[in-house]
Amino acid sequence: MKKTLMLIAAACVVVISLTSYNLNPSGNRLGYIAPNFTAENDMMRFELQQSKGNYVLLTFWSSVDAESRIANVQYDRAVKELEGVEFISVNFDRSYGVYREMLKIDGVNTAKQFYDCKGEDGNLYLLYGLKRGMKSLLLDKTGKVVAENPNVNDLRNLIE
Repeated sequence: MKKTLMLIAAACVVVISLTSYNLNPSGNRLGYIAPNFTAENDMMRFELQQSKGNYVLLTFWSSVDAESRIANVQYDRAVKELEGVEFISVNFDRSYGVYREMLKIDGVNTAKQFYDCKGEDGNLYLLYGLKRGMKSLLLDKTGKVVAENPNVNDLRNLIE
């Protein structure tokens, strides 16, 4: 019985810690601090919290969602012209092979592209409240969300 209570208490702590990072239950992310997460690819390990002090353009995409895939390519090209912006891209495809092939076809910089193998069932997907259509967020130097799904022109105006 004591062991069961300890397991329930531990589960509650995990749930509370995950929900404490909720951007905002209403879905309006503007003005809220983006939840921290870590990701790895073949070249590096990334932790969002370590990017404070820079603008961060964070995009979540999938090859089955054409709009998010196009946005990923457009953002990849746009940030090459902007100083002080770190571009982080997370993919939620069900297949790693499809993800890798899309990177080749799209010709994006793979250094800051990350793959979440858990996809829609993963913690990151839930933590950011993602749904069909995915999302892109611009974070200011403190990690606060200042724009959601900005177009390339808006991005330039917000950074400068």
